[in-house]
Amino acid sequence: MSAVHAAALPRRAVDFRSVAFWCMIAVSAFGVWTLKRNMVPAMLAFPASAALNVAVMLACLAVGVWLARRVMRPVQAPPWSGTWLALMWGGLAACGLAVVMNTRLLSVWSQVLGLEASASWAAALTAPLNEEAVKVAGVVLLAAVSTRLVRSAADGLVYGALVGFGFQIVENFTYGLNGIVLGGGVEPFAVSFQTLWIRIVLTGIGSHWAMSAVAGAGIGYLVSASGRSAARRVWVAVGCMLLAMGMHFLFDSPILGGIAGTLAKPLINFAVVMAVYVVVRRRFRARWAEVSAEETAVGALTEDEARSLSRRGSRRRHLRAFKGPDRTAQAHVQALQLALLEERIPRRLPAGAARPWREAVAAARPVSGT
Repeated sequence: MSAVHAAALPRRAVDFRSVAFWCMIAVSAFGVWTLKRNMVPAMLAFPASAALNVAVMLACLAVGVWLARRVMRPVQAPPWSGTWLALMWGGLAACGLAVVMNTRLLSVWSQVLGLEASASWAAALTAPLNEEAVKVAGVVLLAAVSTRLVRSAADGLVYGALVGFGFQIVENFTYGLNGIVLGGGVEPFAVSFQTLWIRIVLTGIGSHWAMSAVAGAGIGYLVSASGRSAARRVWVAVGCMLLAMGMHFLFDSPILGGIAGTLAKPLINFAVVMAVYVVVRRRFRARWAEVSAEETAVGALTEDEARSLSRRGSRRRHLRAFKGPDRTAQAHVQALQLALLEERIPRRLPAGAARPWREAVAAARPVSGT
């Protein structure tokens, strides 16, 4: 953390950040222990299928992380520290907790609904409650770990997507192995391939990442000092959580059955998350333009810098105008300016608190720069 940022934040009697961080580590360790008991025997029994699962998981991880960081977060990607924490929570902690919680709640539905109704509806009644709760808890903990990670709905959206994506990858891995066992061990490689193909190609577009992105956007809006009343922020967060749970209910329910329903339900979820994404992105961009204009007026940014900062490509083109040491210095100025604007997006800084950032920008600006 920079000295400027440290100066802008009040000191706390209890280090909630450390508590939240070690909570994420401890629960993720529990998740590893829980998942190991379920996966290791099947991996040892069917090594070829396990290798296929691992290869597919790594490929999906690379593609999904690139898309989430490159596309879903406006202006700049989230920090790698937050990215890995989100993936860790989703893939290990949330999956491990879900295994335990789902097993218990599924048995309750079997007793309450009966075996026939439970077979059709238990998954739709269980997963939205348990899985969405444990996934969104990761976004809440990230917000507690650092105020620089979750500051706005845009941050909550991308971290929610990353948590859900981590959950989705590990769940696909377990389903690929479980399919072998359910198939009696006959043609394990083909069974794993078919299971992964269905879960990635046919339904992956509207699965866990989409649901958690919607819920995460609500948490980001809740923790931001967005100028709205606290009651409004709470209702938006609750609404986003209920929407995510509704998406999950639709996804797992027998509604819209058959092949057409299998294809339609992920597309409906994808349309929902894209609608939320468009709203969050437009609000973030509007606020960015507002803050950029204010900082240009006080001299923290030049007009050229203000125009270039909001796009990755334009930032690179702006730096090309500088040579040698000036380019290095201007890159440092650009990083400070981005940090200043990101801090001001949620209206968290009170009047005058941005001055240390502006002074740092002025001190770092190259003498020969424009």
